[in-house]
Amino acid sequence: MTPTIRWLRDTYPDAQIDVVVRKGCEGVLEANADISHIFTIARPERSKRKLLEQIKDFLHLSSGIGLRRYDYAFDLSNSDRAKLILFLSAAKHRGINRWHNPITGWKALLFTDFSDYAWGSDHQVLKDFRTVTDILGLPAKPGPLQMEVRDLLPKVRKQFGTRPKAYLHLHPVSRWSFKEWPPERWAKVLSLLLKKHTLQVVISSGPDPREIAVTERIATILQRSGFPVPILTRGETTLRELGALIGDARIFLGVDTVAMHIAAAVHTPTVALFGPSDEWSWHPWQVPHKLLLGTCPCKQTRRFVCDRTLTPPCLEEISVENVVSAARELLDA
Repeated sequence: MTPTIRWLRDTYPDAQIDVVVRKGCEGVLEANADISHIFTIARPERSKRKLLEQIKDFLHLSSGIGLRRYDYAFDLSNSDRAKLILFLSAAKHRGINRWHNPITGWKALLFTDFSDYAWGSDHQVLKDFRTVTDILGLPAKPGPLQMEVRDLLPKVRKQFGTRPKAYLHLHPVSRWSFKEWPPERWAKVLSLLLKKHTLQVVISSGPDPREIAVTERIATILQRSGFPVPILTRGETTLRELGALIGDARIFLGVDTVAMHIAAAVHTPTVALFGPSDEWSWHPWQVPHKLLLGTCPCKQTRRFVCDRTLTPPCLEEISVENVVSAARELLDA
């Protein structure tokens, strides 16, 4: 939603622009000068939500937004929680896109304005952007994603020993393992790239032990092949620190996950592997990139039919040679 927020700030430079996000996700918006205030609510992971904490967060949020007398409020997530928050904000105009999920019954009473933009085959950025611009009645086009990380560059360079513009950043893991490519293939890609390009390699992951094990496996294979030991983050970065690390790289390689979107937000050329995800909705936005895709019955039926414990056939189809070729094209450019 950062292109939408940037446009709002340019259009209404003196406006109060507040955002509500899940706790733990606010890092991508910290230091964003376009935002006046960030409110947080319950974490995305159900296992980390404590009832008392949720009640406290909701009471704090309700009291905070209820006093601000907003002119406009927009639900960009189309969730019941967001609908309630918008109603409690008492904004004069409360808007939502209703093309995919018709807003009927009591839910329709919570809103005053609607966007009917049919975003099905378009990027999620456009869905959010058009929800706001349609309701405001101001046609416009969205710009790139935004993430402010420059203040953290000295810290991450010192912490991980990286050299400016001299390394490749790989993020091979996801919270959902069915989005991942085999680590042996990533190791082969890196070995082929390092034969031609003099680069350090940084491999990042979240703090989950399974994700760390995947990055260690890639590092071990690479080291046994005679290449320098890659730098591993082992999940020891905040989202903004990860953004600073990716933003200082010459190129980003990875799968469909938050790190890929961060790469777009810090404007790092990206090679992205997509399996059963909707690449038309989630591809890197307005940044030089190459998409690697395989055929997928799940996309055709809009139903996940593959074994989630295995690498899906669509990812298996993606060859090492194609990934190397895409990466070399971006590096040479």
